[in-house]
Amino acid sequence: MPMWSSESSPKSRRGILRRAVFSEEQRKELERTFRRQKYISKTDRNKLAASLSLKESQVKIWFQNRRMKWRNCREKEVHNSRSPMDELMSRGLSQEVEVEPAPEVPGPPSDGPQPHKAGRDTAVIVHGKSYREPVTLADRSSPH
Repeated sequence: MPMWSSESSPKSRRGILRRAVFSEEQRKELERTFRRQKYISKTDRNKLAASLSLKESQVKIWFQNRRMKWRNCREKEVHNSRSPMDELMSRGLSQEVEVEPAPEVPGPPSDGPQPHKAGRDTAVIVHGKSYREPVTLADRSSPH
């Protein structure tokens, strides 16, 4: 069984891309540029690649990967700062959640039970904790 080695001819390795290893100086300059602009124009990409002795495609792919990392970090920050109700609404009140009508507040005597109205307060139970916020029927059916 043949093993790949650095002596293999380029033709036999067609389609296999090696991971680019950037020097500390290249990485710092790429990061500095990324802080200024998340998307780099073709002209700027060519200039940056030339100044760092990199291929244009390496700079392009580095920016694509860096944007993905940046987005993922932002999503984690948003996710970690969400309130339990925000989390519920983003999941669309999944099966883990029970929605119960809020207990009746004593009022003037009436001639029987009152029908449940849209927009009435509800209690949302998440992992045993109760959260009270007004929820309308439209809120329950929204596909967040």
